[in-house]
Amino acid sequence: MINKNKILAIIPARSGSKGLPGKNIKEICGKPLIYWTIKSAKESKYIDDIVISTDSEEIAIVAKKLGARVPFLRPKELAADDTPSFDVIKHVLDNNSENMDYVVLLEPTSPLRSSDDIDNAIVSLLGNREATSLVGICKTESQNPAFLINCNSENFISGYENKNIKSLRRQDIKDVFFLEGSIYLSQTIALLQNKTFYHEKTIGYEFPKWKSLEIDDIYDFIMVEALMRYKEGIL
Repeated sequence: MINKNKILAIIPARSGSKGLPGKNIKEICGKPLIYWTIKSAKESKYIDDIVISTDSEEIAIVAKKLGARVPFLRPKELAADDTPSFDVIKHVLDNNSENMDYVVLLEPTSPLRSSDDIDNAIVSLLGNREATSLVGICKTESQNPAFLINCNSENFISGYENKNIKSLRRQDIKDVFFLEGSIYLSQTIALLQNKTFYHEKTIGYEFPKWKSLEIDDIYDFIMVEALMRYKEGIL
């Protein structure tokens, strides 16, 4: 069933990061950050095509050398801080020569995601008769609502959910998940109709805590690089 569906991977990589300038091609473990996402997409058993959406000639050159397609540059009006992801995806689909059954969005800022994660997510969605989209999720730990507090203007604290702030064991609280950003996958027709990956027919694909780190600033970058070196045996 999977092999009969055409799956397009879109990797968005604009140039104007404020938290970490130039992050998409900043070297991490000796390779441009975008390399790790292109690598996992190329190693997927199910992805048929990989398109980089960027407004930068420099990023385009790097991506092409890494084996990804950059058939056009993204217009500047689609490269602002507040540009919706859907607008970027639609621009790629509108300018792509081939109709694709599924779209997978892979952000370079989640380089710990593997080709197996991508393939397992694709199998999970295509094996579900009711769902039309899938997003990455991760179980909360210290950020679970049961452990959160409010702090007023005088610095007095009160429980956010656990009103008495009583001591709780992790095994006694209910699991809560957050949207972690490693993968977004959807039937193309459903994505175009809903203009989002999030709706009543969206399922989650769980990532472990260590893979859920996203690079938004230099501190994230340092932590992710340390994890990559540990997990990949890069010394």
